[in-house]
Amino acid sequence: MKYIGITYDVGTEYKTNVLTRDDLNEIMVKSDMDAIKNKLNCNSIRIYGKEPKNLILAAGIALEYGLNVWLSPRLINENKENTLSYLKSIAIEFELLKVKYPTHELVFIIGGELTVDMNCFVPGETIQARIANLSKPLFFIKNALGFKPKYQKSFDQFLKDAVSLVKKGFSGKIAYASAMWEKVDWSDFDFISINLYKASFNKSFYNQKLKKMVSKGKPVVITEFGCCCYDGADSKGPTGYFVLDSSKTPPVFKEKCIRNEKVQADYIIDLLQTYDKEKVAGAFIFDFYVQKNTYSTNPDNDYDMASFSITKSLGNDKWEPKESFYKIADYYRDNQKTPNH
Repeated sequence: MKYIGITYDVGTEYKTNVLTRDDLNEIMVKSDMDAIKNKLNCNSIRIYGKEPKNLILAAGIALEYGLNVWLSPRLINENKENTLSYLKSIAIEFELLKVKYPTHELVFIIGGELTVDMNCFVPGETIQARIANLSKPLFFIKNALGFKPKYQKSFDQFLKDAVSLVKKGFSGKIAYASAMWEKVDWSDFDFISINLYKASFNKSFYNQKLKKMVSKGKPVVITEFGCCCYDGADSKGPTGYFVLDSSKTPPVFKEKCIRNEKVQADYIIDLLQTYDKEKVAGAFIFDFYVQKNTYSTNPDNDYDMASFSITKSLGNDKWEPKESFYKIADYYRDNQKTPNH
């Protein structure tokens, strides 16, 4: 694979006025980027989150460390007009970094899973409500049968408008991190890129989907995939975090979970091997660090089990590697030694 990477959150606003990461600063980001480049052996990073200053700060530091940067601004619960304005302003700032680092690859991701992030496609007042509406069996049955959802025309137009606007400010490559249920016209993009988790519901046809995407001739990049670290998390795939009720303070597990870091490590390495075999151009493991899902030796308080992070958050902005971290580091190191990579 050309792009071997990880996703990096600079603070995402899933709940109004609550960011997933607080007090991000230059020292912290430098320490993380050093680990990502020199310990995890990544050559690429997908930086996502809300605040433009944090996105650009992290992107600049990642470039200093020699990483390819895929910048993924994430504005949740907004309309088309505000989202386009937001993307345009960040694209202009990202172009300044492209000029400063002409030998690096900078890719602008105009959004990810926008049918649930934005408030104008799928019904629902919040991202949680929209995900719940999408989770209804009827939606997946219609999707599997090839029926286009009501929002498809408006969604297609938004992506075209976003690409056109971003290209006015940014001269590099453009991508979109598609959800597994979204139908995207890839002609305006430089990659076919998708958040493609493996779980019990798609295990039987996962590889066929990959082959079909690769056969289209455009480079395929998996912009997000990963697994939580408890028994059975591999079969849940993208819904692994549902075991934790984060609406309660403190959060409460809805079911008994048994910590198992090997499950996460095996899941990630298995898929990296699959991507290499299927000639995928790149992959970004979800996720590097989840600040607020802290680790505990008490299973009732071990919120890290419901996190996709390959590091465990110890509180006070400290983390330590999980089993998956070491396995990924070995795999990525060997990947870069292989000819044609």
